[in-house]
Amino acid sequence: MRDEKCVNRVLLSAGLLMAAGLALQGCGGGGGGGGGFFPIPAPAPAPAAPPPAGPSGPSVEQLKSTCNGLRGQVLAGVTVTQTARFEAKTAVNASGFCQVLGTRAPFLDIEIDVPDNWTGRYWQQGGGGFDGRIASAVTKDGGGAVTAVDPTLAIKGAVYAASNGGNRASVPAQAAPGVWASGTAEGQQSATDYAYAAVGTTLRFGKAVAQAFFGKAPTHSYFNGCSNGGRNAYIAAQRWPQEFDGIVSGCETMDMAGQTSAWLRAASLTGTPAALSPAQTGAAYAAALSACDALDGASDNLIGNPQACSFDPAVLQCGMAGASSDPALCLSAAQVGTLQSFLSPLKLSNGSTVLSGYSWGNGLGLGWGGLGGGFALLASGDPAWLTPARQAGFQLETDYYMLGSGLARIGADHDKAAIASYVASGRKLISWHAGSDALLSPNDHYRNWTTMTGIARSLGLADPNSATRFFIVPGGGHGAGGSLQEVDWASAIMGWVENDDAPTQLTYNFTSGGTARSMPACQYPKYPKYKGSGDVNAAASYSCS
Repeated sequence: MRDEKCVNRVLLSAGLLMAAGLALQGCGGGGGGGGGFFPIPAPAPAPAAPPPAGPSGPSVEQLKSTCNGLRGQVLAGVTVTQTARFEAKTAVNASGFCQVLGTRAPFLDIEIDVPDNWTGRYWQQGGGGFDGRIASAVTKDGGGAVTAVDPTLAIKGAVYAASNGGNRASVPAQAAPGVWASGTAEGQQSATDYAYAAVGTTLRFGKAVAQAFFGKAPTHSYFNGCSNGGRNAYIAAQRWPQEFDGIVSGCETMDMAGQTSAWLRAASLTGTPAALSPAQTGAAYAAALSACDALDGASDNLIGNPQACSFDPAVLQCGMAGASSDPALCLSAAQVGTLQSFLSPLKLSNGSTVLSGYSWGNGLGLGWGGLGGGFALLASGDPAWLTPARQAGFQLETDYYMLGSGLARIGADHDKAAIASYVASGRKLISWHAGSDALLSPNDHYRNWTTMTGIARSLGLADPNSATRFFIVPGGGHGAGGSLQEVDWASAIMGWVENDDAPTQLTYNFTSGGTARSMPACQYPKYPKYKGSGDVNAAASYSCS
């Protein structure tokens, strides 16, 4: 199934997740709040101006003929099930294109979009949540009319590729994570596809489709993704380094064993006096926002520099002067300890860091069991991890090692040395994170990125900054900045690869409280600082410092 429209952000409990067997999906997050789980970026509309003309090649009539003739063919092991022709549409897509849909057993579905004005670029988009839907390049309204086309296709003239990750959210028996627990060969293949194989199959199919249309391989290839798409992006770097010239990986941590451990450790508190209600979590974030809003020089209802926010939830303990008088909102001593644990490094008894602490974000601790249980199932093969009862028994000292070995064995986790080798080869990697992500830790992402760059140095790359850079999207919740309409990652990575134009500062466009805003997305460790004058809603009024 293709994801042709953004779905509402929802927090699914572990029980609902198991019962429904649905992927966790969401739209790109906005400023100042929590985003949905593992979002699939929404396509940005194309401008009215036509894109640059592509290299000489087949005529439009020849491309139409190829589009029709691909139906039923098998390319790179994928059967073409459907093709559709989209003609140019003013202010949406200045060039016509062919959409090619394919499938590979058991449940892997793929979309490839081929523009008439191909510029030689290939762009592969990662998924979201437990996948189950294709991050389609095409957005349609309720009547089926095309309203937007992904800018990499409409503006950059790239062949666009995306998949459903190897499962179908609209078919309960074929939806993750439940299908992985089915005990069937199809379920095992679906798990392997989600872990890594769908990325490779989509890559081979996408480039074979480009070859079928134009008789040659792409000149430049890119991968982009946020959250699970960010995990896909790192998987692409470590498994198929020769296939991608540039990669953008956002809102992931480069260590799923550590992140899953944090999720399950929080889930183990469910039903205990230390657990937090959604209302308490929201009230705590509101208090942190009030205390830290102005740290970037502007009071604008977001924490522009979460790293500088040292707000201690201890002041929210019932009976304290700063606490709410509402017993449903103030915190017990045990609940204060829970929030403090989220904001502090998660460590083993030997002192090793499992996960760097979170910065303040809206929704800390909420919905973590569903994701943690799904990844624990991948690691162990044990369906019991989808249940609150098994999650309640999580033991960090032993289960962390199970998660590490199991996720590595199935191919769902990361090899930092392989990613460092990709970077040391001179190919380009942009890593980024929303600063107030309450789902995947931005601080742990940066810690692991730093470890990776250290390995790259040991491989002979004197200055990792020449090949990889880390950016923070200010104030946003999970997935904020994931849409190319919010941050133009496409121009950033393409400019770096094709013109050696290394990005130093990007612009984050978002809406907050109904107001259109923009702020700098700074190269870490810099954050946006208000200059003291000018419109607080305009990026020009801030500097990265």
